Amino acid sequence: MKIAIAGAGAMGCRFGYMLMAAGNDVTLIDGWQEHVTAILQKGLYVETETAKNHYQIPAMLAEEAHGEFDLVILFTKAMQLDAMLGFIKPILPAAKAVLILSNGLGNIETLARYVSQDKIYAGVTLWSCELEGPGHIRATGSGNVEMQPITGLDVIMAAQILSTLNEAGLNAEISANVLLSIWKKAAFNSVMNTYCALLDCNVGQFGKLPGALVMAESVVQEFVQVAASQQIPLTAEMVMNTVKKVFDPRESGEHYPSMHQDLHKGRLTEIDYLNGAIARLGEQANIPVPVNTLLTRLIHAKEAQ
Repeated sequence: MKIAIAGAGAMGCRFGYMLMAAGNDVTLIDGWQEHVTAILQKGLYVETETAKNHYQIPAMLAEEAHGEFDLVILFTKAMQLDAMLGFIKPILPAAKAVLILSNGLGNIETLARYVSQDKIYAGVTLWSCELEGPGHIRATGSGNVEMQPITGLDVIMAAQILSTLNEAGLNAEISANVLLSIWKKAAFNSVMNTYCALLDCNVGQFGKLPGALVMAESVVQEFVQVAASQQIPLTAEMVMNTVKKVFDPRESGEHYPSMHQDLHKGRLTEIDYLNGAIARLGEQANIPVPVNTLLTRLIHAKEAQ
């Protein structure tokens, strides 16, 4: 397939090189000039547990986006999604499908303002990656992808996307309830991203801390209550099973989540689309959410530092 990846940070680049290595025609699109320039001049430098390689992948700045693509994959951070979609409007009409894998709540509604709903595939992924510098990522651990069209299923297109992702080793499957999966991932991220950022640790280190599971459950229980008010059948067990699983170094134990990376590099975080989203929705539904509200305020305080 001819694929554009909009939001070529750590995760976008990981998907990009894996899809290219599987024989797809991939173009990376990002707003960071230095990053795009490095990829164009030297190739994307990828470190894994066993190898270090440069991948010659086409790249372009978001404001220069052009071309025709079968599939557009969005990895832009939630707070940057609207701006990215404005930049890449020229490539959206020709796309046969747009798959959004950005973290957080509210992304589908933003995308629907730019793309007809019959083209939209919503998804989540548990793959992880770190952006070490311009044109340089560190890709460790394994993961999977869940996705689902938000309207009626186009069997042929869905099968093509699924086949393309799986031939690249991305472990994709069609979800029976992608909204539930998105809420589950948001709850998971609101644990791992937020606590690792605040405690300055990676996933495995957080798992070894005293009270880690109690801290995690306090976030998740509030998610479950708010999800119920939105008719989302989320359970604490669904989230906590994943939380416990990723502590293993063979999963994501060595990974520093994106919020940790953002704070260390002086960037704003996605907190308002994770714990902050639950703080807002809980207030609107008169559901007490003191833990997520406090964590949101603490991350904003760290951003201000």
